[in-house]
Amino acid sequence: SLLDRLGRAFAITGQSMPVFWVGLLLILLFTVQLGWLPSAGGIDRLGLQGIIMPAVSLGFYLVAAHMRIVRSTMLDALNSDYIKMVQAKGMPKRITIWKHALKNAAIPVFTLFAVNFAQLISGAVITESIFAWPGIGRLLVESVFARDYTVVQTVVFFSSAIIVVINLVVDLSYAWLDPRIRLA
Repeated sequence: SLLDRLGRAFAITGQSMPVFWVGLLLILLFTVQLGWLPSAGGIDRLGLQGIIMPAVSLGFYLVAAHMRIVRSTMLDALNSDYIKMVQAKGMPKRITIWKHALKNAAIPVFTLFAVNFAQLISGAVITESIFAWPGIGRLLVESVFARDYTVVQTVVFFSSAIIVVINLVVDLSYAWLDPRIRLA
């Protein structure tokens, strides 16, 4: 369908463009050309205008990656034997998709979420530098240039601990998503 082709084109485009390039294009369009958004964060009272472009810049790649995985796993799930059996028993298509197929297709998506969280943290380093947003990524860059090794070690340890905890939660959620998977 046309919607499927547009979604695939968006997903391929989104995964082809690096985070810093998306950020620079957003600054060029929304700050330089249109003048709608500030190029640096934290200018308005709540900071909401300043966070739009960094959030879109970081999320563009991740949304594209998740779109591709969800599409492929849903097609695999919908072509499996148990879905055909559920449909043969007369289950409505909407319930078949939402209750049975999507639940089993969610396992690779959760795995991708855990892997992409590390990319999100590393992409935040670049994005915070481009948009002059004060955060952990910018702190890491400034600490590396200032040779402040204690701060660098702390940020790396903190980021690594978060990634380990997220991977643990994702691994434990597999048993909830698919009852066939048992926790040992």
